[in-house]
Parts: sequence; structure tokens; C-alpha cells
Amino acid sequence: MALDSQLRADGRTVVATGSAQQALALLQQESFALLMTEIALATGDGLALMAAARRLHPDLELIVLTGAATLESAIAALNLGARAYLRKPFTFDAIARCVDRALEQWHTRSAYQATLRHLGATLLRIAEPHDAPYAIPEPRQATLRVGALHIDPRRRRATVGNRILPLTSGEFDLLLYLAHRNGEVLSPERLARDVLGYHCAPDEARELIKARVHRLRAKLEPNPRAPTFLVSVRGAGYMLTSGEEC
Repeated sequence: MALDSQLRADGRTVVATGSAQQALALLQQESFALLMTEIALATGDGLALMAAARRLHPDLELIVLTGAATLESAIAALNLGARAYLRKPFTFDAIARCVDRALEQWHTRSAYQATLRHLGATLLRIAEPHDAPYAIPEPRQATLRVGALHIDPRRRRATVGNRILPLTSGEFDLLLYLAHRNGEVLSPERLARDVLGYHCAPDEARELIKARVHRLRAKLEPNPRAPTFLVSVRGAGYMLTSGEEC
């Protein structure tokens, strides 16, 4: 059984790709906790993939697999922050233990960062007591339409065609804000400030909004891996469109 199939069978969520280019395309669209790669790839260099992934997601956990371990590649992997450097042949149990440790570290770090962001936002609100919370305006029309997406603000319901989207309150607020500005590229800092009420640094805003966009896409998009409604504009932010593929 292939390694990705074994990990899935053991209860883990795995997305496998056929090339370094496909992996990078996914990393540009979604957030992941862990990247596992071989050093020698048929379609690229695993170390180069790790470096590019690190630039996109500084907190991404890394595990390296290799059939030809060298001191140079081991040092390079460690310099990139690899959690483990495994030489073939290895057992599935060894891989599973490394994966579990990496995911545990990622979740611990994410929870710590979320606590710091919440504390920072709370302190800012205390320091700026006269700032009024942002309120999304009531639309004049009963329903907002963006392509096949229909949003009813009064009933707080969104549908795509005949499909009702099971959105949380926070997801609905984000979608409604984007719908009021459909076709406009909105930065993570602006979304964090206006929708969440957080005044934070660009990196913190990016992480806050990316996680929410990921969850919203999972419910909104026919194919979350190739979004057509809520698209990313690299280096700028997010934009809601009519859902028609270019």
C-alpha cells in the first residue's frame, strides 16, 4: 500500500500530488500543517520545494524522505527547519510517529499564536475604547446576488443554486462583507479589521484570514482546491467573483 494510502487508513487527512509544481500550487491556495517530500523528485528538487513552501507558510512542518542520504542534504534540510530526516528503508510506524510529533507541534504552536493574537486584539480594544465595532450595512435589496451565489442578510442564509451553505455566523459575516465588495481585492489586514475587529500585523492578519477563507471555501466552492467564487490574488488578498471560471 502506498504511504499516502496507509496514512489515510490510519485516520490522517492526506493530499498527495504528482509533482513539486502541483504541491506549490496547492500551497498557494490552501493552508496545510505538514509537507512531506523526498529530496530527489522526478519533477523537481525536494529541497527547493521545501524552501518555497517555507516562504509561503513559515510555520509549515517539514519531513524529508530520502533513499540517498548525504551530509549536505541533511544539513540543508535541518537549515530549512525539517522536523525529521528519514532514510529509506523505513517502517510505516516510524513515519507515523514522525507525522504525529510534527502535527502535535504544529497544533501546539497554532494554539499559542491564536492565544497571543486574541490577547493582542483585546489589549488594542482596551487601549482604543472609542473605536466602534464594524457593522456590515443592511442592503436595500432583500438578497445579494453574485453569480449563482445568493445571500439573504435578514435571514442570514446563503445558497448556491439550490444548495444551502451550512455557514457559521463568522463565515456568513465574512461572505457578506466580500459580497458587498464583489470584484474588489481585499487585503487580509482589512478583512481582519473590518470583519473580525482585529487590528494586527500583516503576517498575523494573513494567518487569521487564511484559515477562515479555507473553511468558507470548503462550503462555498464546488471544488475548494480550484476556487472560482472566492479567489486569491497573490500578494494582495482575496476577491469574491461570480464563480465563472476564467
